Amino acid sequence: MPPDYPFQKISCQCIEFDPFIRLLHEGPADSSLINNLQRFGQTTPLLICQHTEKQYQLLAGHQIFKAITSLGIEKAFCQVLPWSTSPVHRYSLQILHGLVAPLASPILQAHLLQQARQELTDNELFALLSLMGYKPHRYVFDELTALLQLSSSAVLALHRGILSPKAAKLFKLISHEEQEMLVQLIDTYRLGGSKQHKLIEMLTELSLRNNKPVHEVIRELLPANQDCVQDNVPQRLQGLLHSLQKMYWPERTNLEKKFQKFVQELHLPDGITVESTPSFEDEGVEMRFHFANSEVLKEKWDLIKTVV
Repeated sequence: MPPDYPFQKISCQCIEFDPFIRLLHEGPADSSLINNLQRFGQTTPLLICQHTEKQYQLLAGHQIFKAITSLGIEKAFCQVLPWSTSPVHRYSLQILHGLVAPLASPILQAHLLQQARQELTDNELFALLSLMGYKPHRYVFDELTALLQLSSSAVLALHRGILSPKAAKLFKLISHEEQEMLVQLIDTYRLGGSKQHKLIEMLTELSLRNNKPVHEVIRELLPANQDCVQDNVPQRLQGLLHSLQKMYWPERTNLEKKFQKFVQELHLPDGITVESTPSFEDEGVEMRFHFANSEVLKEKWDLIKTVV
């Protein structure tokens, strides 16, 4: 039989936060959690570990706990682990309470693994990785815990979902100062995951190609007045990516200009477009005819065959 950990109402004043996790949850409590607590009450127990008779360590449910305390609720519904609980069992329960990939914060996962490394064997660590939903390999453990070495802004952005895990892996190639600026760029323009990854790839390549620090390349892209970016963000993002692409692929930019000039000189009538091959990998072009419906196409078909 599995161990039976009791569920109890515990005074919020007796529950302590991990200092690192407290930093991650600075700021106001999640408004949606507050609304749900007000409407339905606490539906998910907090996971805590008892240190002394009136001292507990919060292990999981940090956002819920923050929402509970912000409402002034004196006691929270908790699942209480005794201090004698084995480390592997304690860490496993933390994972099952909300650290299963892919929706969990990779920073919280990395923090747990870093703590667990001091108490568990390699095989037990790999078992935790499997429980999280990862492959039980050393390189996976190293990649996750390496995220804790990023700049404070990058760590916070990754925890909050602003920075994607795939893009964060590229951050180790640049300094903390440059990471801070990149996070600002990503947050300002609300870049999605795939665009983040491409942006970092292009910036690091331009830095190497031009023998210029990444932060100098970023400064050339950031507007002097950050407040103005909040207006028309999609258009400004498109302009940013276009400017970066011109710097990254000057040959392609020249080919695009030549092709646009070629199309303009054709003076195409309405309903006809000419497209190049993707990325101009060869000199082929494609002409497209647009018809209102299939009947119009049938009417023109004989003429089209004659022209071809």
